[in-house]
Amino acid sequence: MMISVIVAIYNVEPYLRQCIESLIEQTYPHMEIILVNDGSTDECPKICDYYQSVDRRIKVIHKENEGLVKARKDGLEYSKGTYIGYVDGDDWVEKDMYEVLMEEAILNDADIVVAGHKEEINGKVVEVLSNSIPPGLYTEDNLYSDIYSRMLVNGLFSEFGVYSYLWNKIFKKSIIYSNQMKVDNRIFIAEDAACTYPVLLDSKRIYISETNHYHYRQRYDSMVKDRSQDIVGIERLQIMYNYLKERFLDIPYKNNLMSQLEKFLLSLLIVRGIPKVTSVMDGNNLFPFGQVAEGSSIVIYGFGTFGQHLYQRVMKDKRYKIVAAVDMNYQLMKNIGYPVMGLETLAKEKYDYVLVTFVNEEIARQKSEELSIYGVPTDKILRMDKNIFQSPKPALVDYGILL
Repeated sequence: MMISVIVAIYNVEPYLRQCIESLIEQTYPHMEIILVNDGSTDECPKICDYYQSVDRRIKVIHKENEGLVKARKDGLEYSKGTYIGYVDGDDWVEKDMYEVLMEEAILNDADIVVAGHKEEINGKVVEVLSNSIPPGLYTEDNLYSDIYSRMLVNGLFSEFGVYSYLWNKIFKKSIIYSNQMKVDNRIFIAEDAACTYPVLLDSKRIYISETNHYHYRQRYDSMVKDRSQDIVGIERLQIMYNYLKERFLDIPYKNNLMSQLEKFLLSLLIVRGIPKVTSVMDGNNLFPFGQVAEGSSIVIYGFGTFGQHLYQRVMKDKRYKIVAAVDMNYQLMKNIGYPVMGLETLAKEKYDYVLVTFVNEEIARQKSEELSIYGVPTDKILRMDKNIFQSPKPALVDYGILL
């Protein structure tokens, strides 16, 4: 049984060879590799053509730049496999990834196999992530109770039952095709979610895998965002929200899904540092950390996606001063350009507050407790206000989202 692996590519020249070679080296024999060059202006087109010339499993599509969603659609139209997989052009996969996932898919006649992934910085794995739902096969008898009831939100802030990414899964083409083709090409935030969650709802047999052989590369240049795109980001998140809202309307448990969707959307807005329409920060409220007096000196603790975006947002606000950004993996991050220091900096700098930016609530609690080792007083440690997440609608309205 064949799998088609679709690689969307746009200006990722430094990483593309590793990505393609990791696919060429796959131990699963029945596969085609579709490289979709989405109008790259670097050497990616030549790299694609070279690998097509040396491996007959590789097919190349050169097209004008239209964005990730359209590139994936074009690759899907071209595909011939019974199953579909996706890889981003700056990531890579371990050599047995598709052998393992295809074995699980075939053995369980699964419509979708959902795996975990590894996050990598400068060639080193910094975190291994798995889905919150226990591994195993889920069928119509338990799909709602065990998956649908918590697939977008598993109860805590930014904790998903099933990660929305397309690239750590494989899908029956018969299931994903119609859903991928309906995704609006204008979405560039949460474009995966707009496809993944409807596919899950259309599936009758879902297999949650223990494997995590996909390497997601964190890049400094991909995190330095143009803040002028914030309003555009809200508009496109609105499109994603409207699409999923409409998709959920005919589902018997739509109220549960809509509640999950609202919390999921708020998580995206907060984690990505998109400012609220009403104000970047309302009064002395350093959203979502509560009351912080104007003129306060701040340390950002944790430099993942949320920490990076928060750092940029606060840097642009003249009412606050960022003293430092600190992280346990500071050396790796410094090597690729992140302005991060080690936790020992806390003993050298004067500050009013340390903002703990780990989005997982349990990890945030643990990290907050560890700060006492570095002499940080409890009253200077701020974590996210959990009450915001329990009642998301007012915050979403402040962002300008039409519910």
